[in-house]
Amino acid sequence: MRAAMTEDAVFEHLRKVPLFADVASDDLRALAAAARALKVAKSARIFEEGSAPDACFVLTAGRAKVVLSGQRGTEVIVGSVEPYELVGELALLDGSRRSGGLVAISECRLLRLPRPLFLALRNNRAFEDKLMMHITSMLRRATEQVRVLSSYVAVERVSWSLARLATRMGTRQRGQVVIAPRPSQQELAEMSGCTRETVARVLRQLKHAGRLDWTAAAYVLDEKAFKRYLDSESDAIVAVDVARLV
Repeated sequence: MRAAMTEDAVFEHLRKVPLFADVASDDLRALAAAARALKVAKSARIFEEGSAPDACFVLTAGRAKVVLSGQRGTEVIVGSVEPYELVGELALLDGSRRSGGLVAISECRLLRLPRPLFLALRNNRAFEDKLMMHITSMLRRATEQVRVLSSYVAVERVSWSLARLATRMGTRQRGQVVIAPRPSQQELAEMSGCTRETVARVLRQLKHAGRLDWTAAAYVLDEKAFKRYLDSESDAIVAVDVARLV
């Protein structure tokens, strides 16, 4: 659903996106003028796997997930999107069909940025360098997830999923890391490649070991147990570390 937003408001939202932080004002104004503000309901599909790469999106409110089709109608979460993050840009670079879909976890507000205007920014060397660093970071995260899903057992995969969520949306509070709003067990299942029942069992194990607790609103992680990953986000070793404690 299209949402009303002034060009000035769009410009201010775009300026908060790290990739656009240093773009010249005239270039960013041109992008803002072409952008379209959208509002989508919880669970709505923003774009589909295999769809045409006609635009990328900036999330300005809510949460969304990037999903890949699995076996027998299942889906695997390969990434989550938080406010002021860019999504859908990878397909724009080579014009290929989208390799994943985007689904709203909660009600979302987004800016749709048309492909020609986004690609025009690549004429700026500073933007191009920043874009390449952004893509490299995405690929490293994807490689890490492949390693986790293909090599680790359930408790390690769920631990890794919690640690990744903590780095993206957690806040440190007196030796603990609070993840709020609390992701559903289904979201953790889709991230870790486990069933929801397996996730529930692992969460109970982590709680029994004192590594995790939760309320209706949040998961609360023991910072010391997850510290190595939270401080570096360099690899998935924390999953094995935490698994040895349960």
